[in-house]
Amino acid sequence: MLISTRGKTDRRGFTLVELTAVLFVLGLILWTVVPRLSRLGDPGRDAVFRDLASGSEQAFDAALFEKRETRLVLIPYSGTYEFRNPNRTNNEQRHREFGSNIAITSIRIGGEERPLDLPTEIRYLPGGRVPDARIHLRDSSDKNNPTDWTLRLNPWDGSINVLEGFVRYDDRP
Repeated sequence: MLISTRGKTDRRGFTLVELTAVLFVLGLILWTVVPRLSRLGDPGRDAVFRDLASGSEQAFDAALFEKRETRLVLIPYSGTYEFRNPNRTNNEQRHREFGSNIAITSIRIGGEERPLDLPTEIRYLPGGRVPDARIHLRDSSDKNNPTDWTLRLNPWDGSINVLEGFVRYDDRP
């Protein structure tokens, strides 16, 4: 049984000022957290480089020891790449993303510049024959200071050397 006393009111709920303050604080929290959460699924630069390097070595080993051709297909305009076995059907393709902060700036295969509006294939031929190739990338994760990177495909062992900066030619094997 409720007993009411004179002069005292039963105040349940929140005032408009309290609700406004809570919504303002929640808005500030969302404003700072949502941009970070939107990049949560993006692969980082190091992860992309490691994935390319390990895929390249696996493709080289398959070409050398199993006499099976493999292709690294770079699709600059969509920001994706994949290692493709020519005998595999299109349903089995697995495109991997470079991420929203990494963009291909140029591709050179055998000293020849390749257009960026077309997919480019680097072929790992049976017997371990691979062309000398360079993939130039720009990492814009730091908006004020984007960095350039060069991935150099070594034709002797299929490894990928990561070089900082835009390296067109170098004397390293």
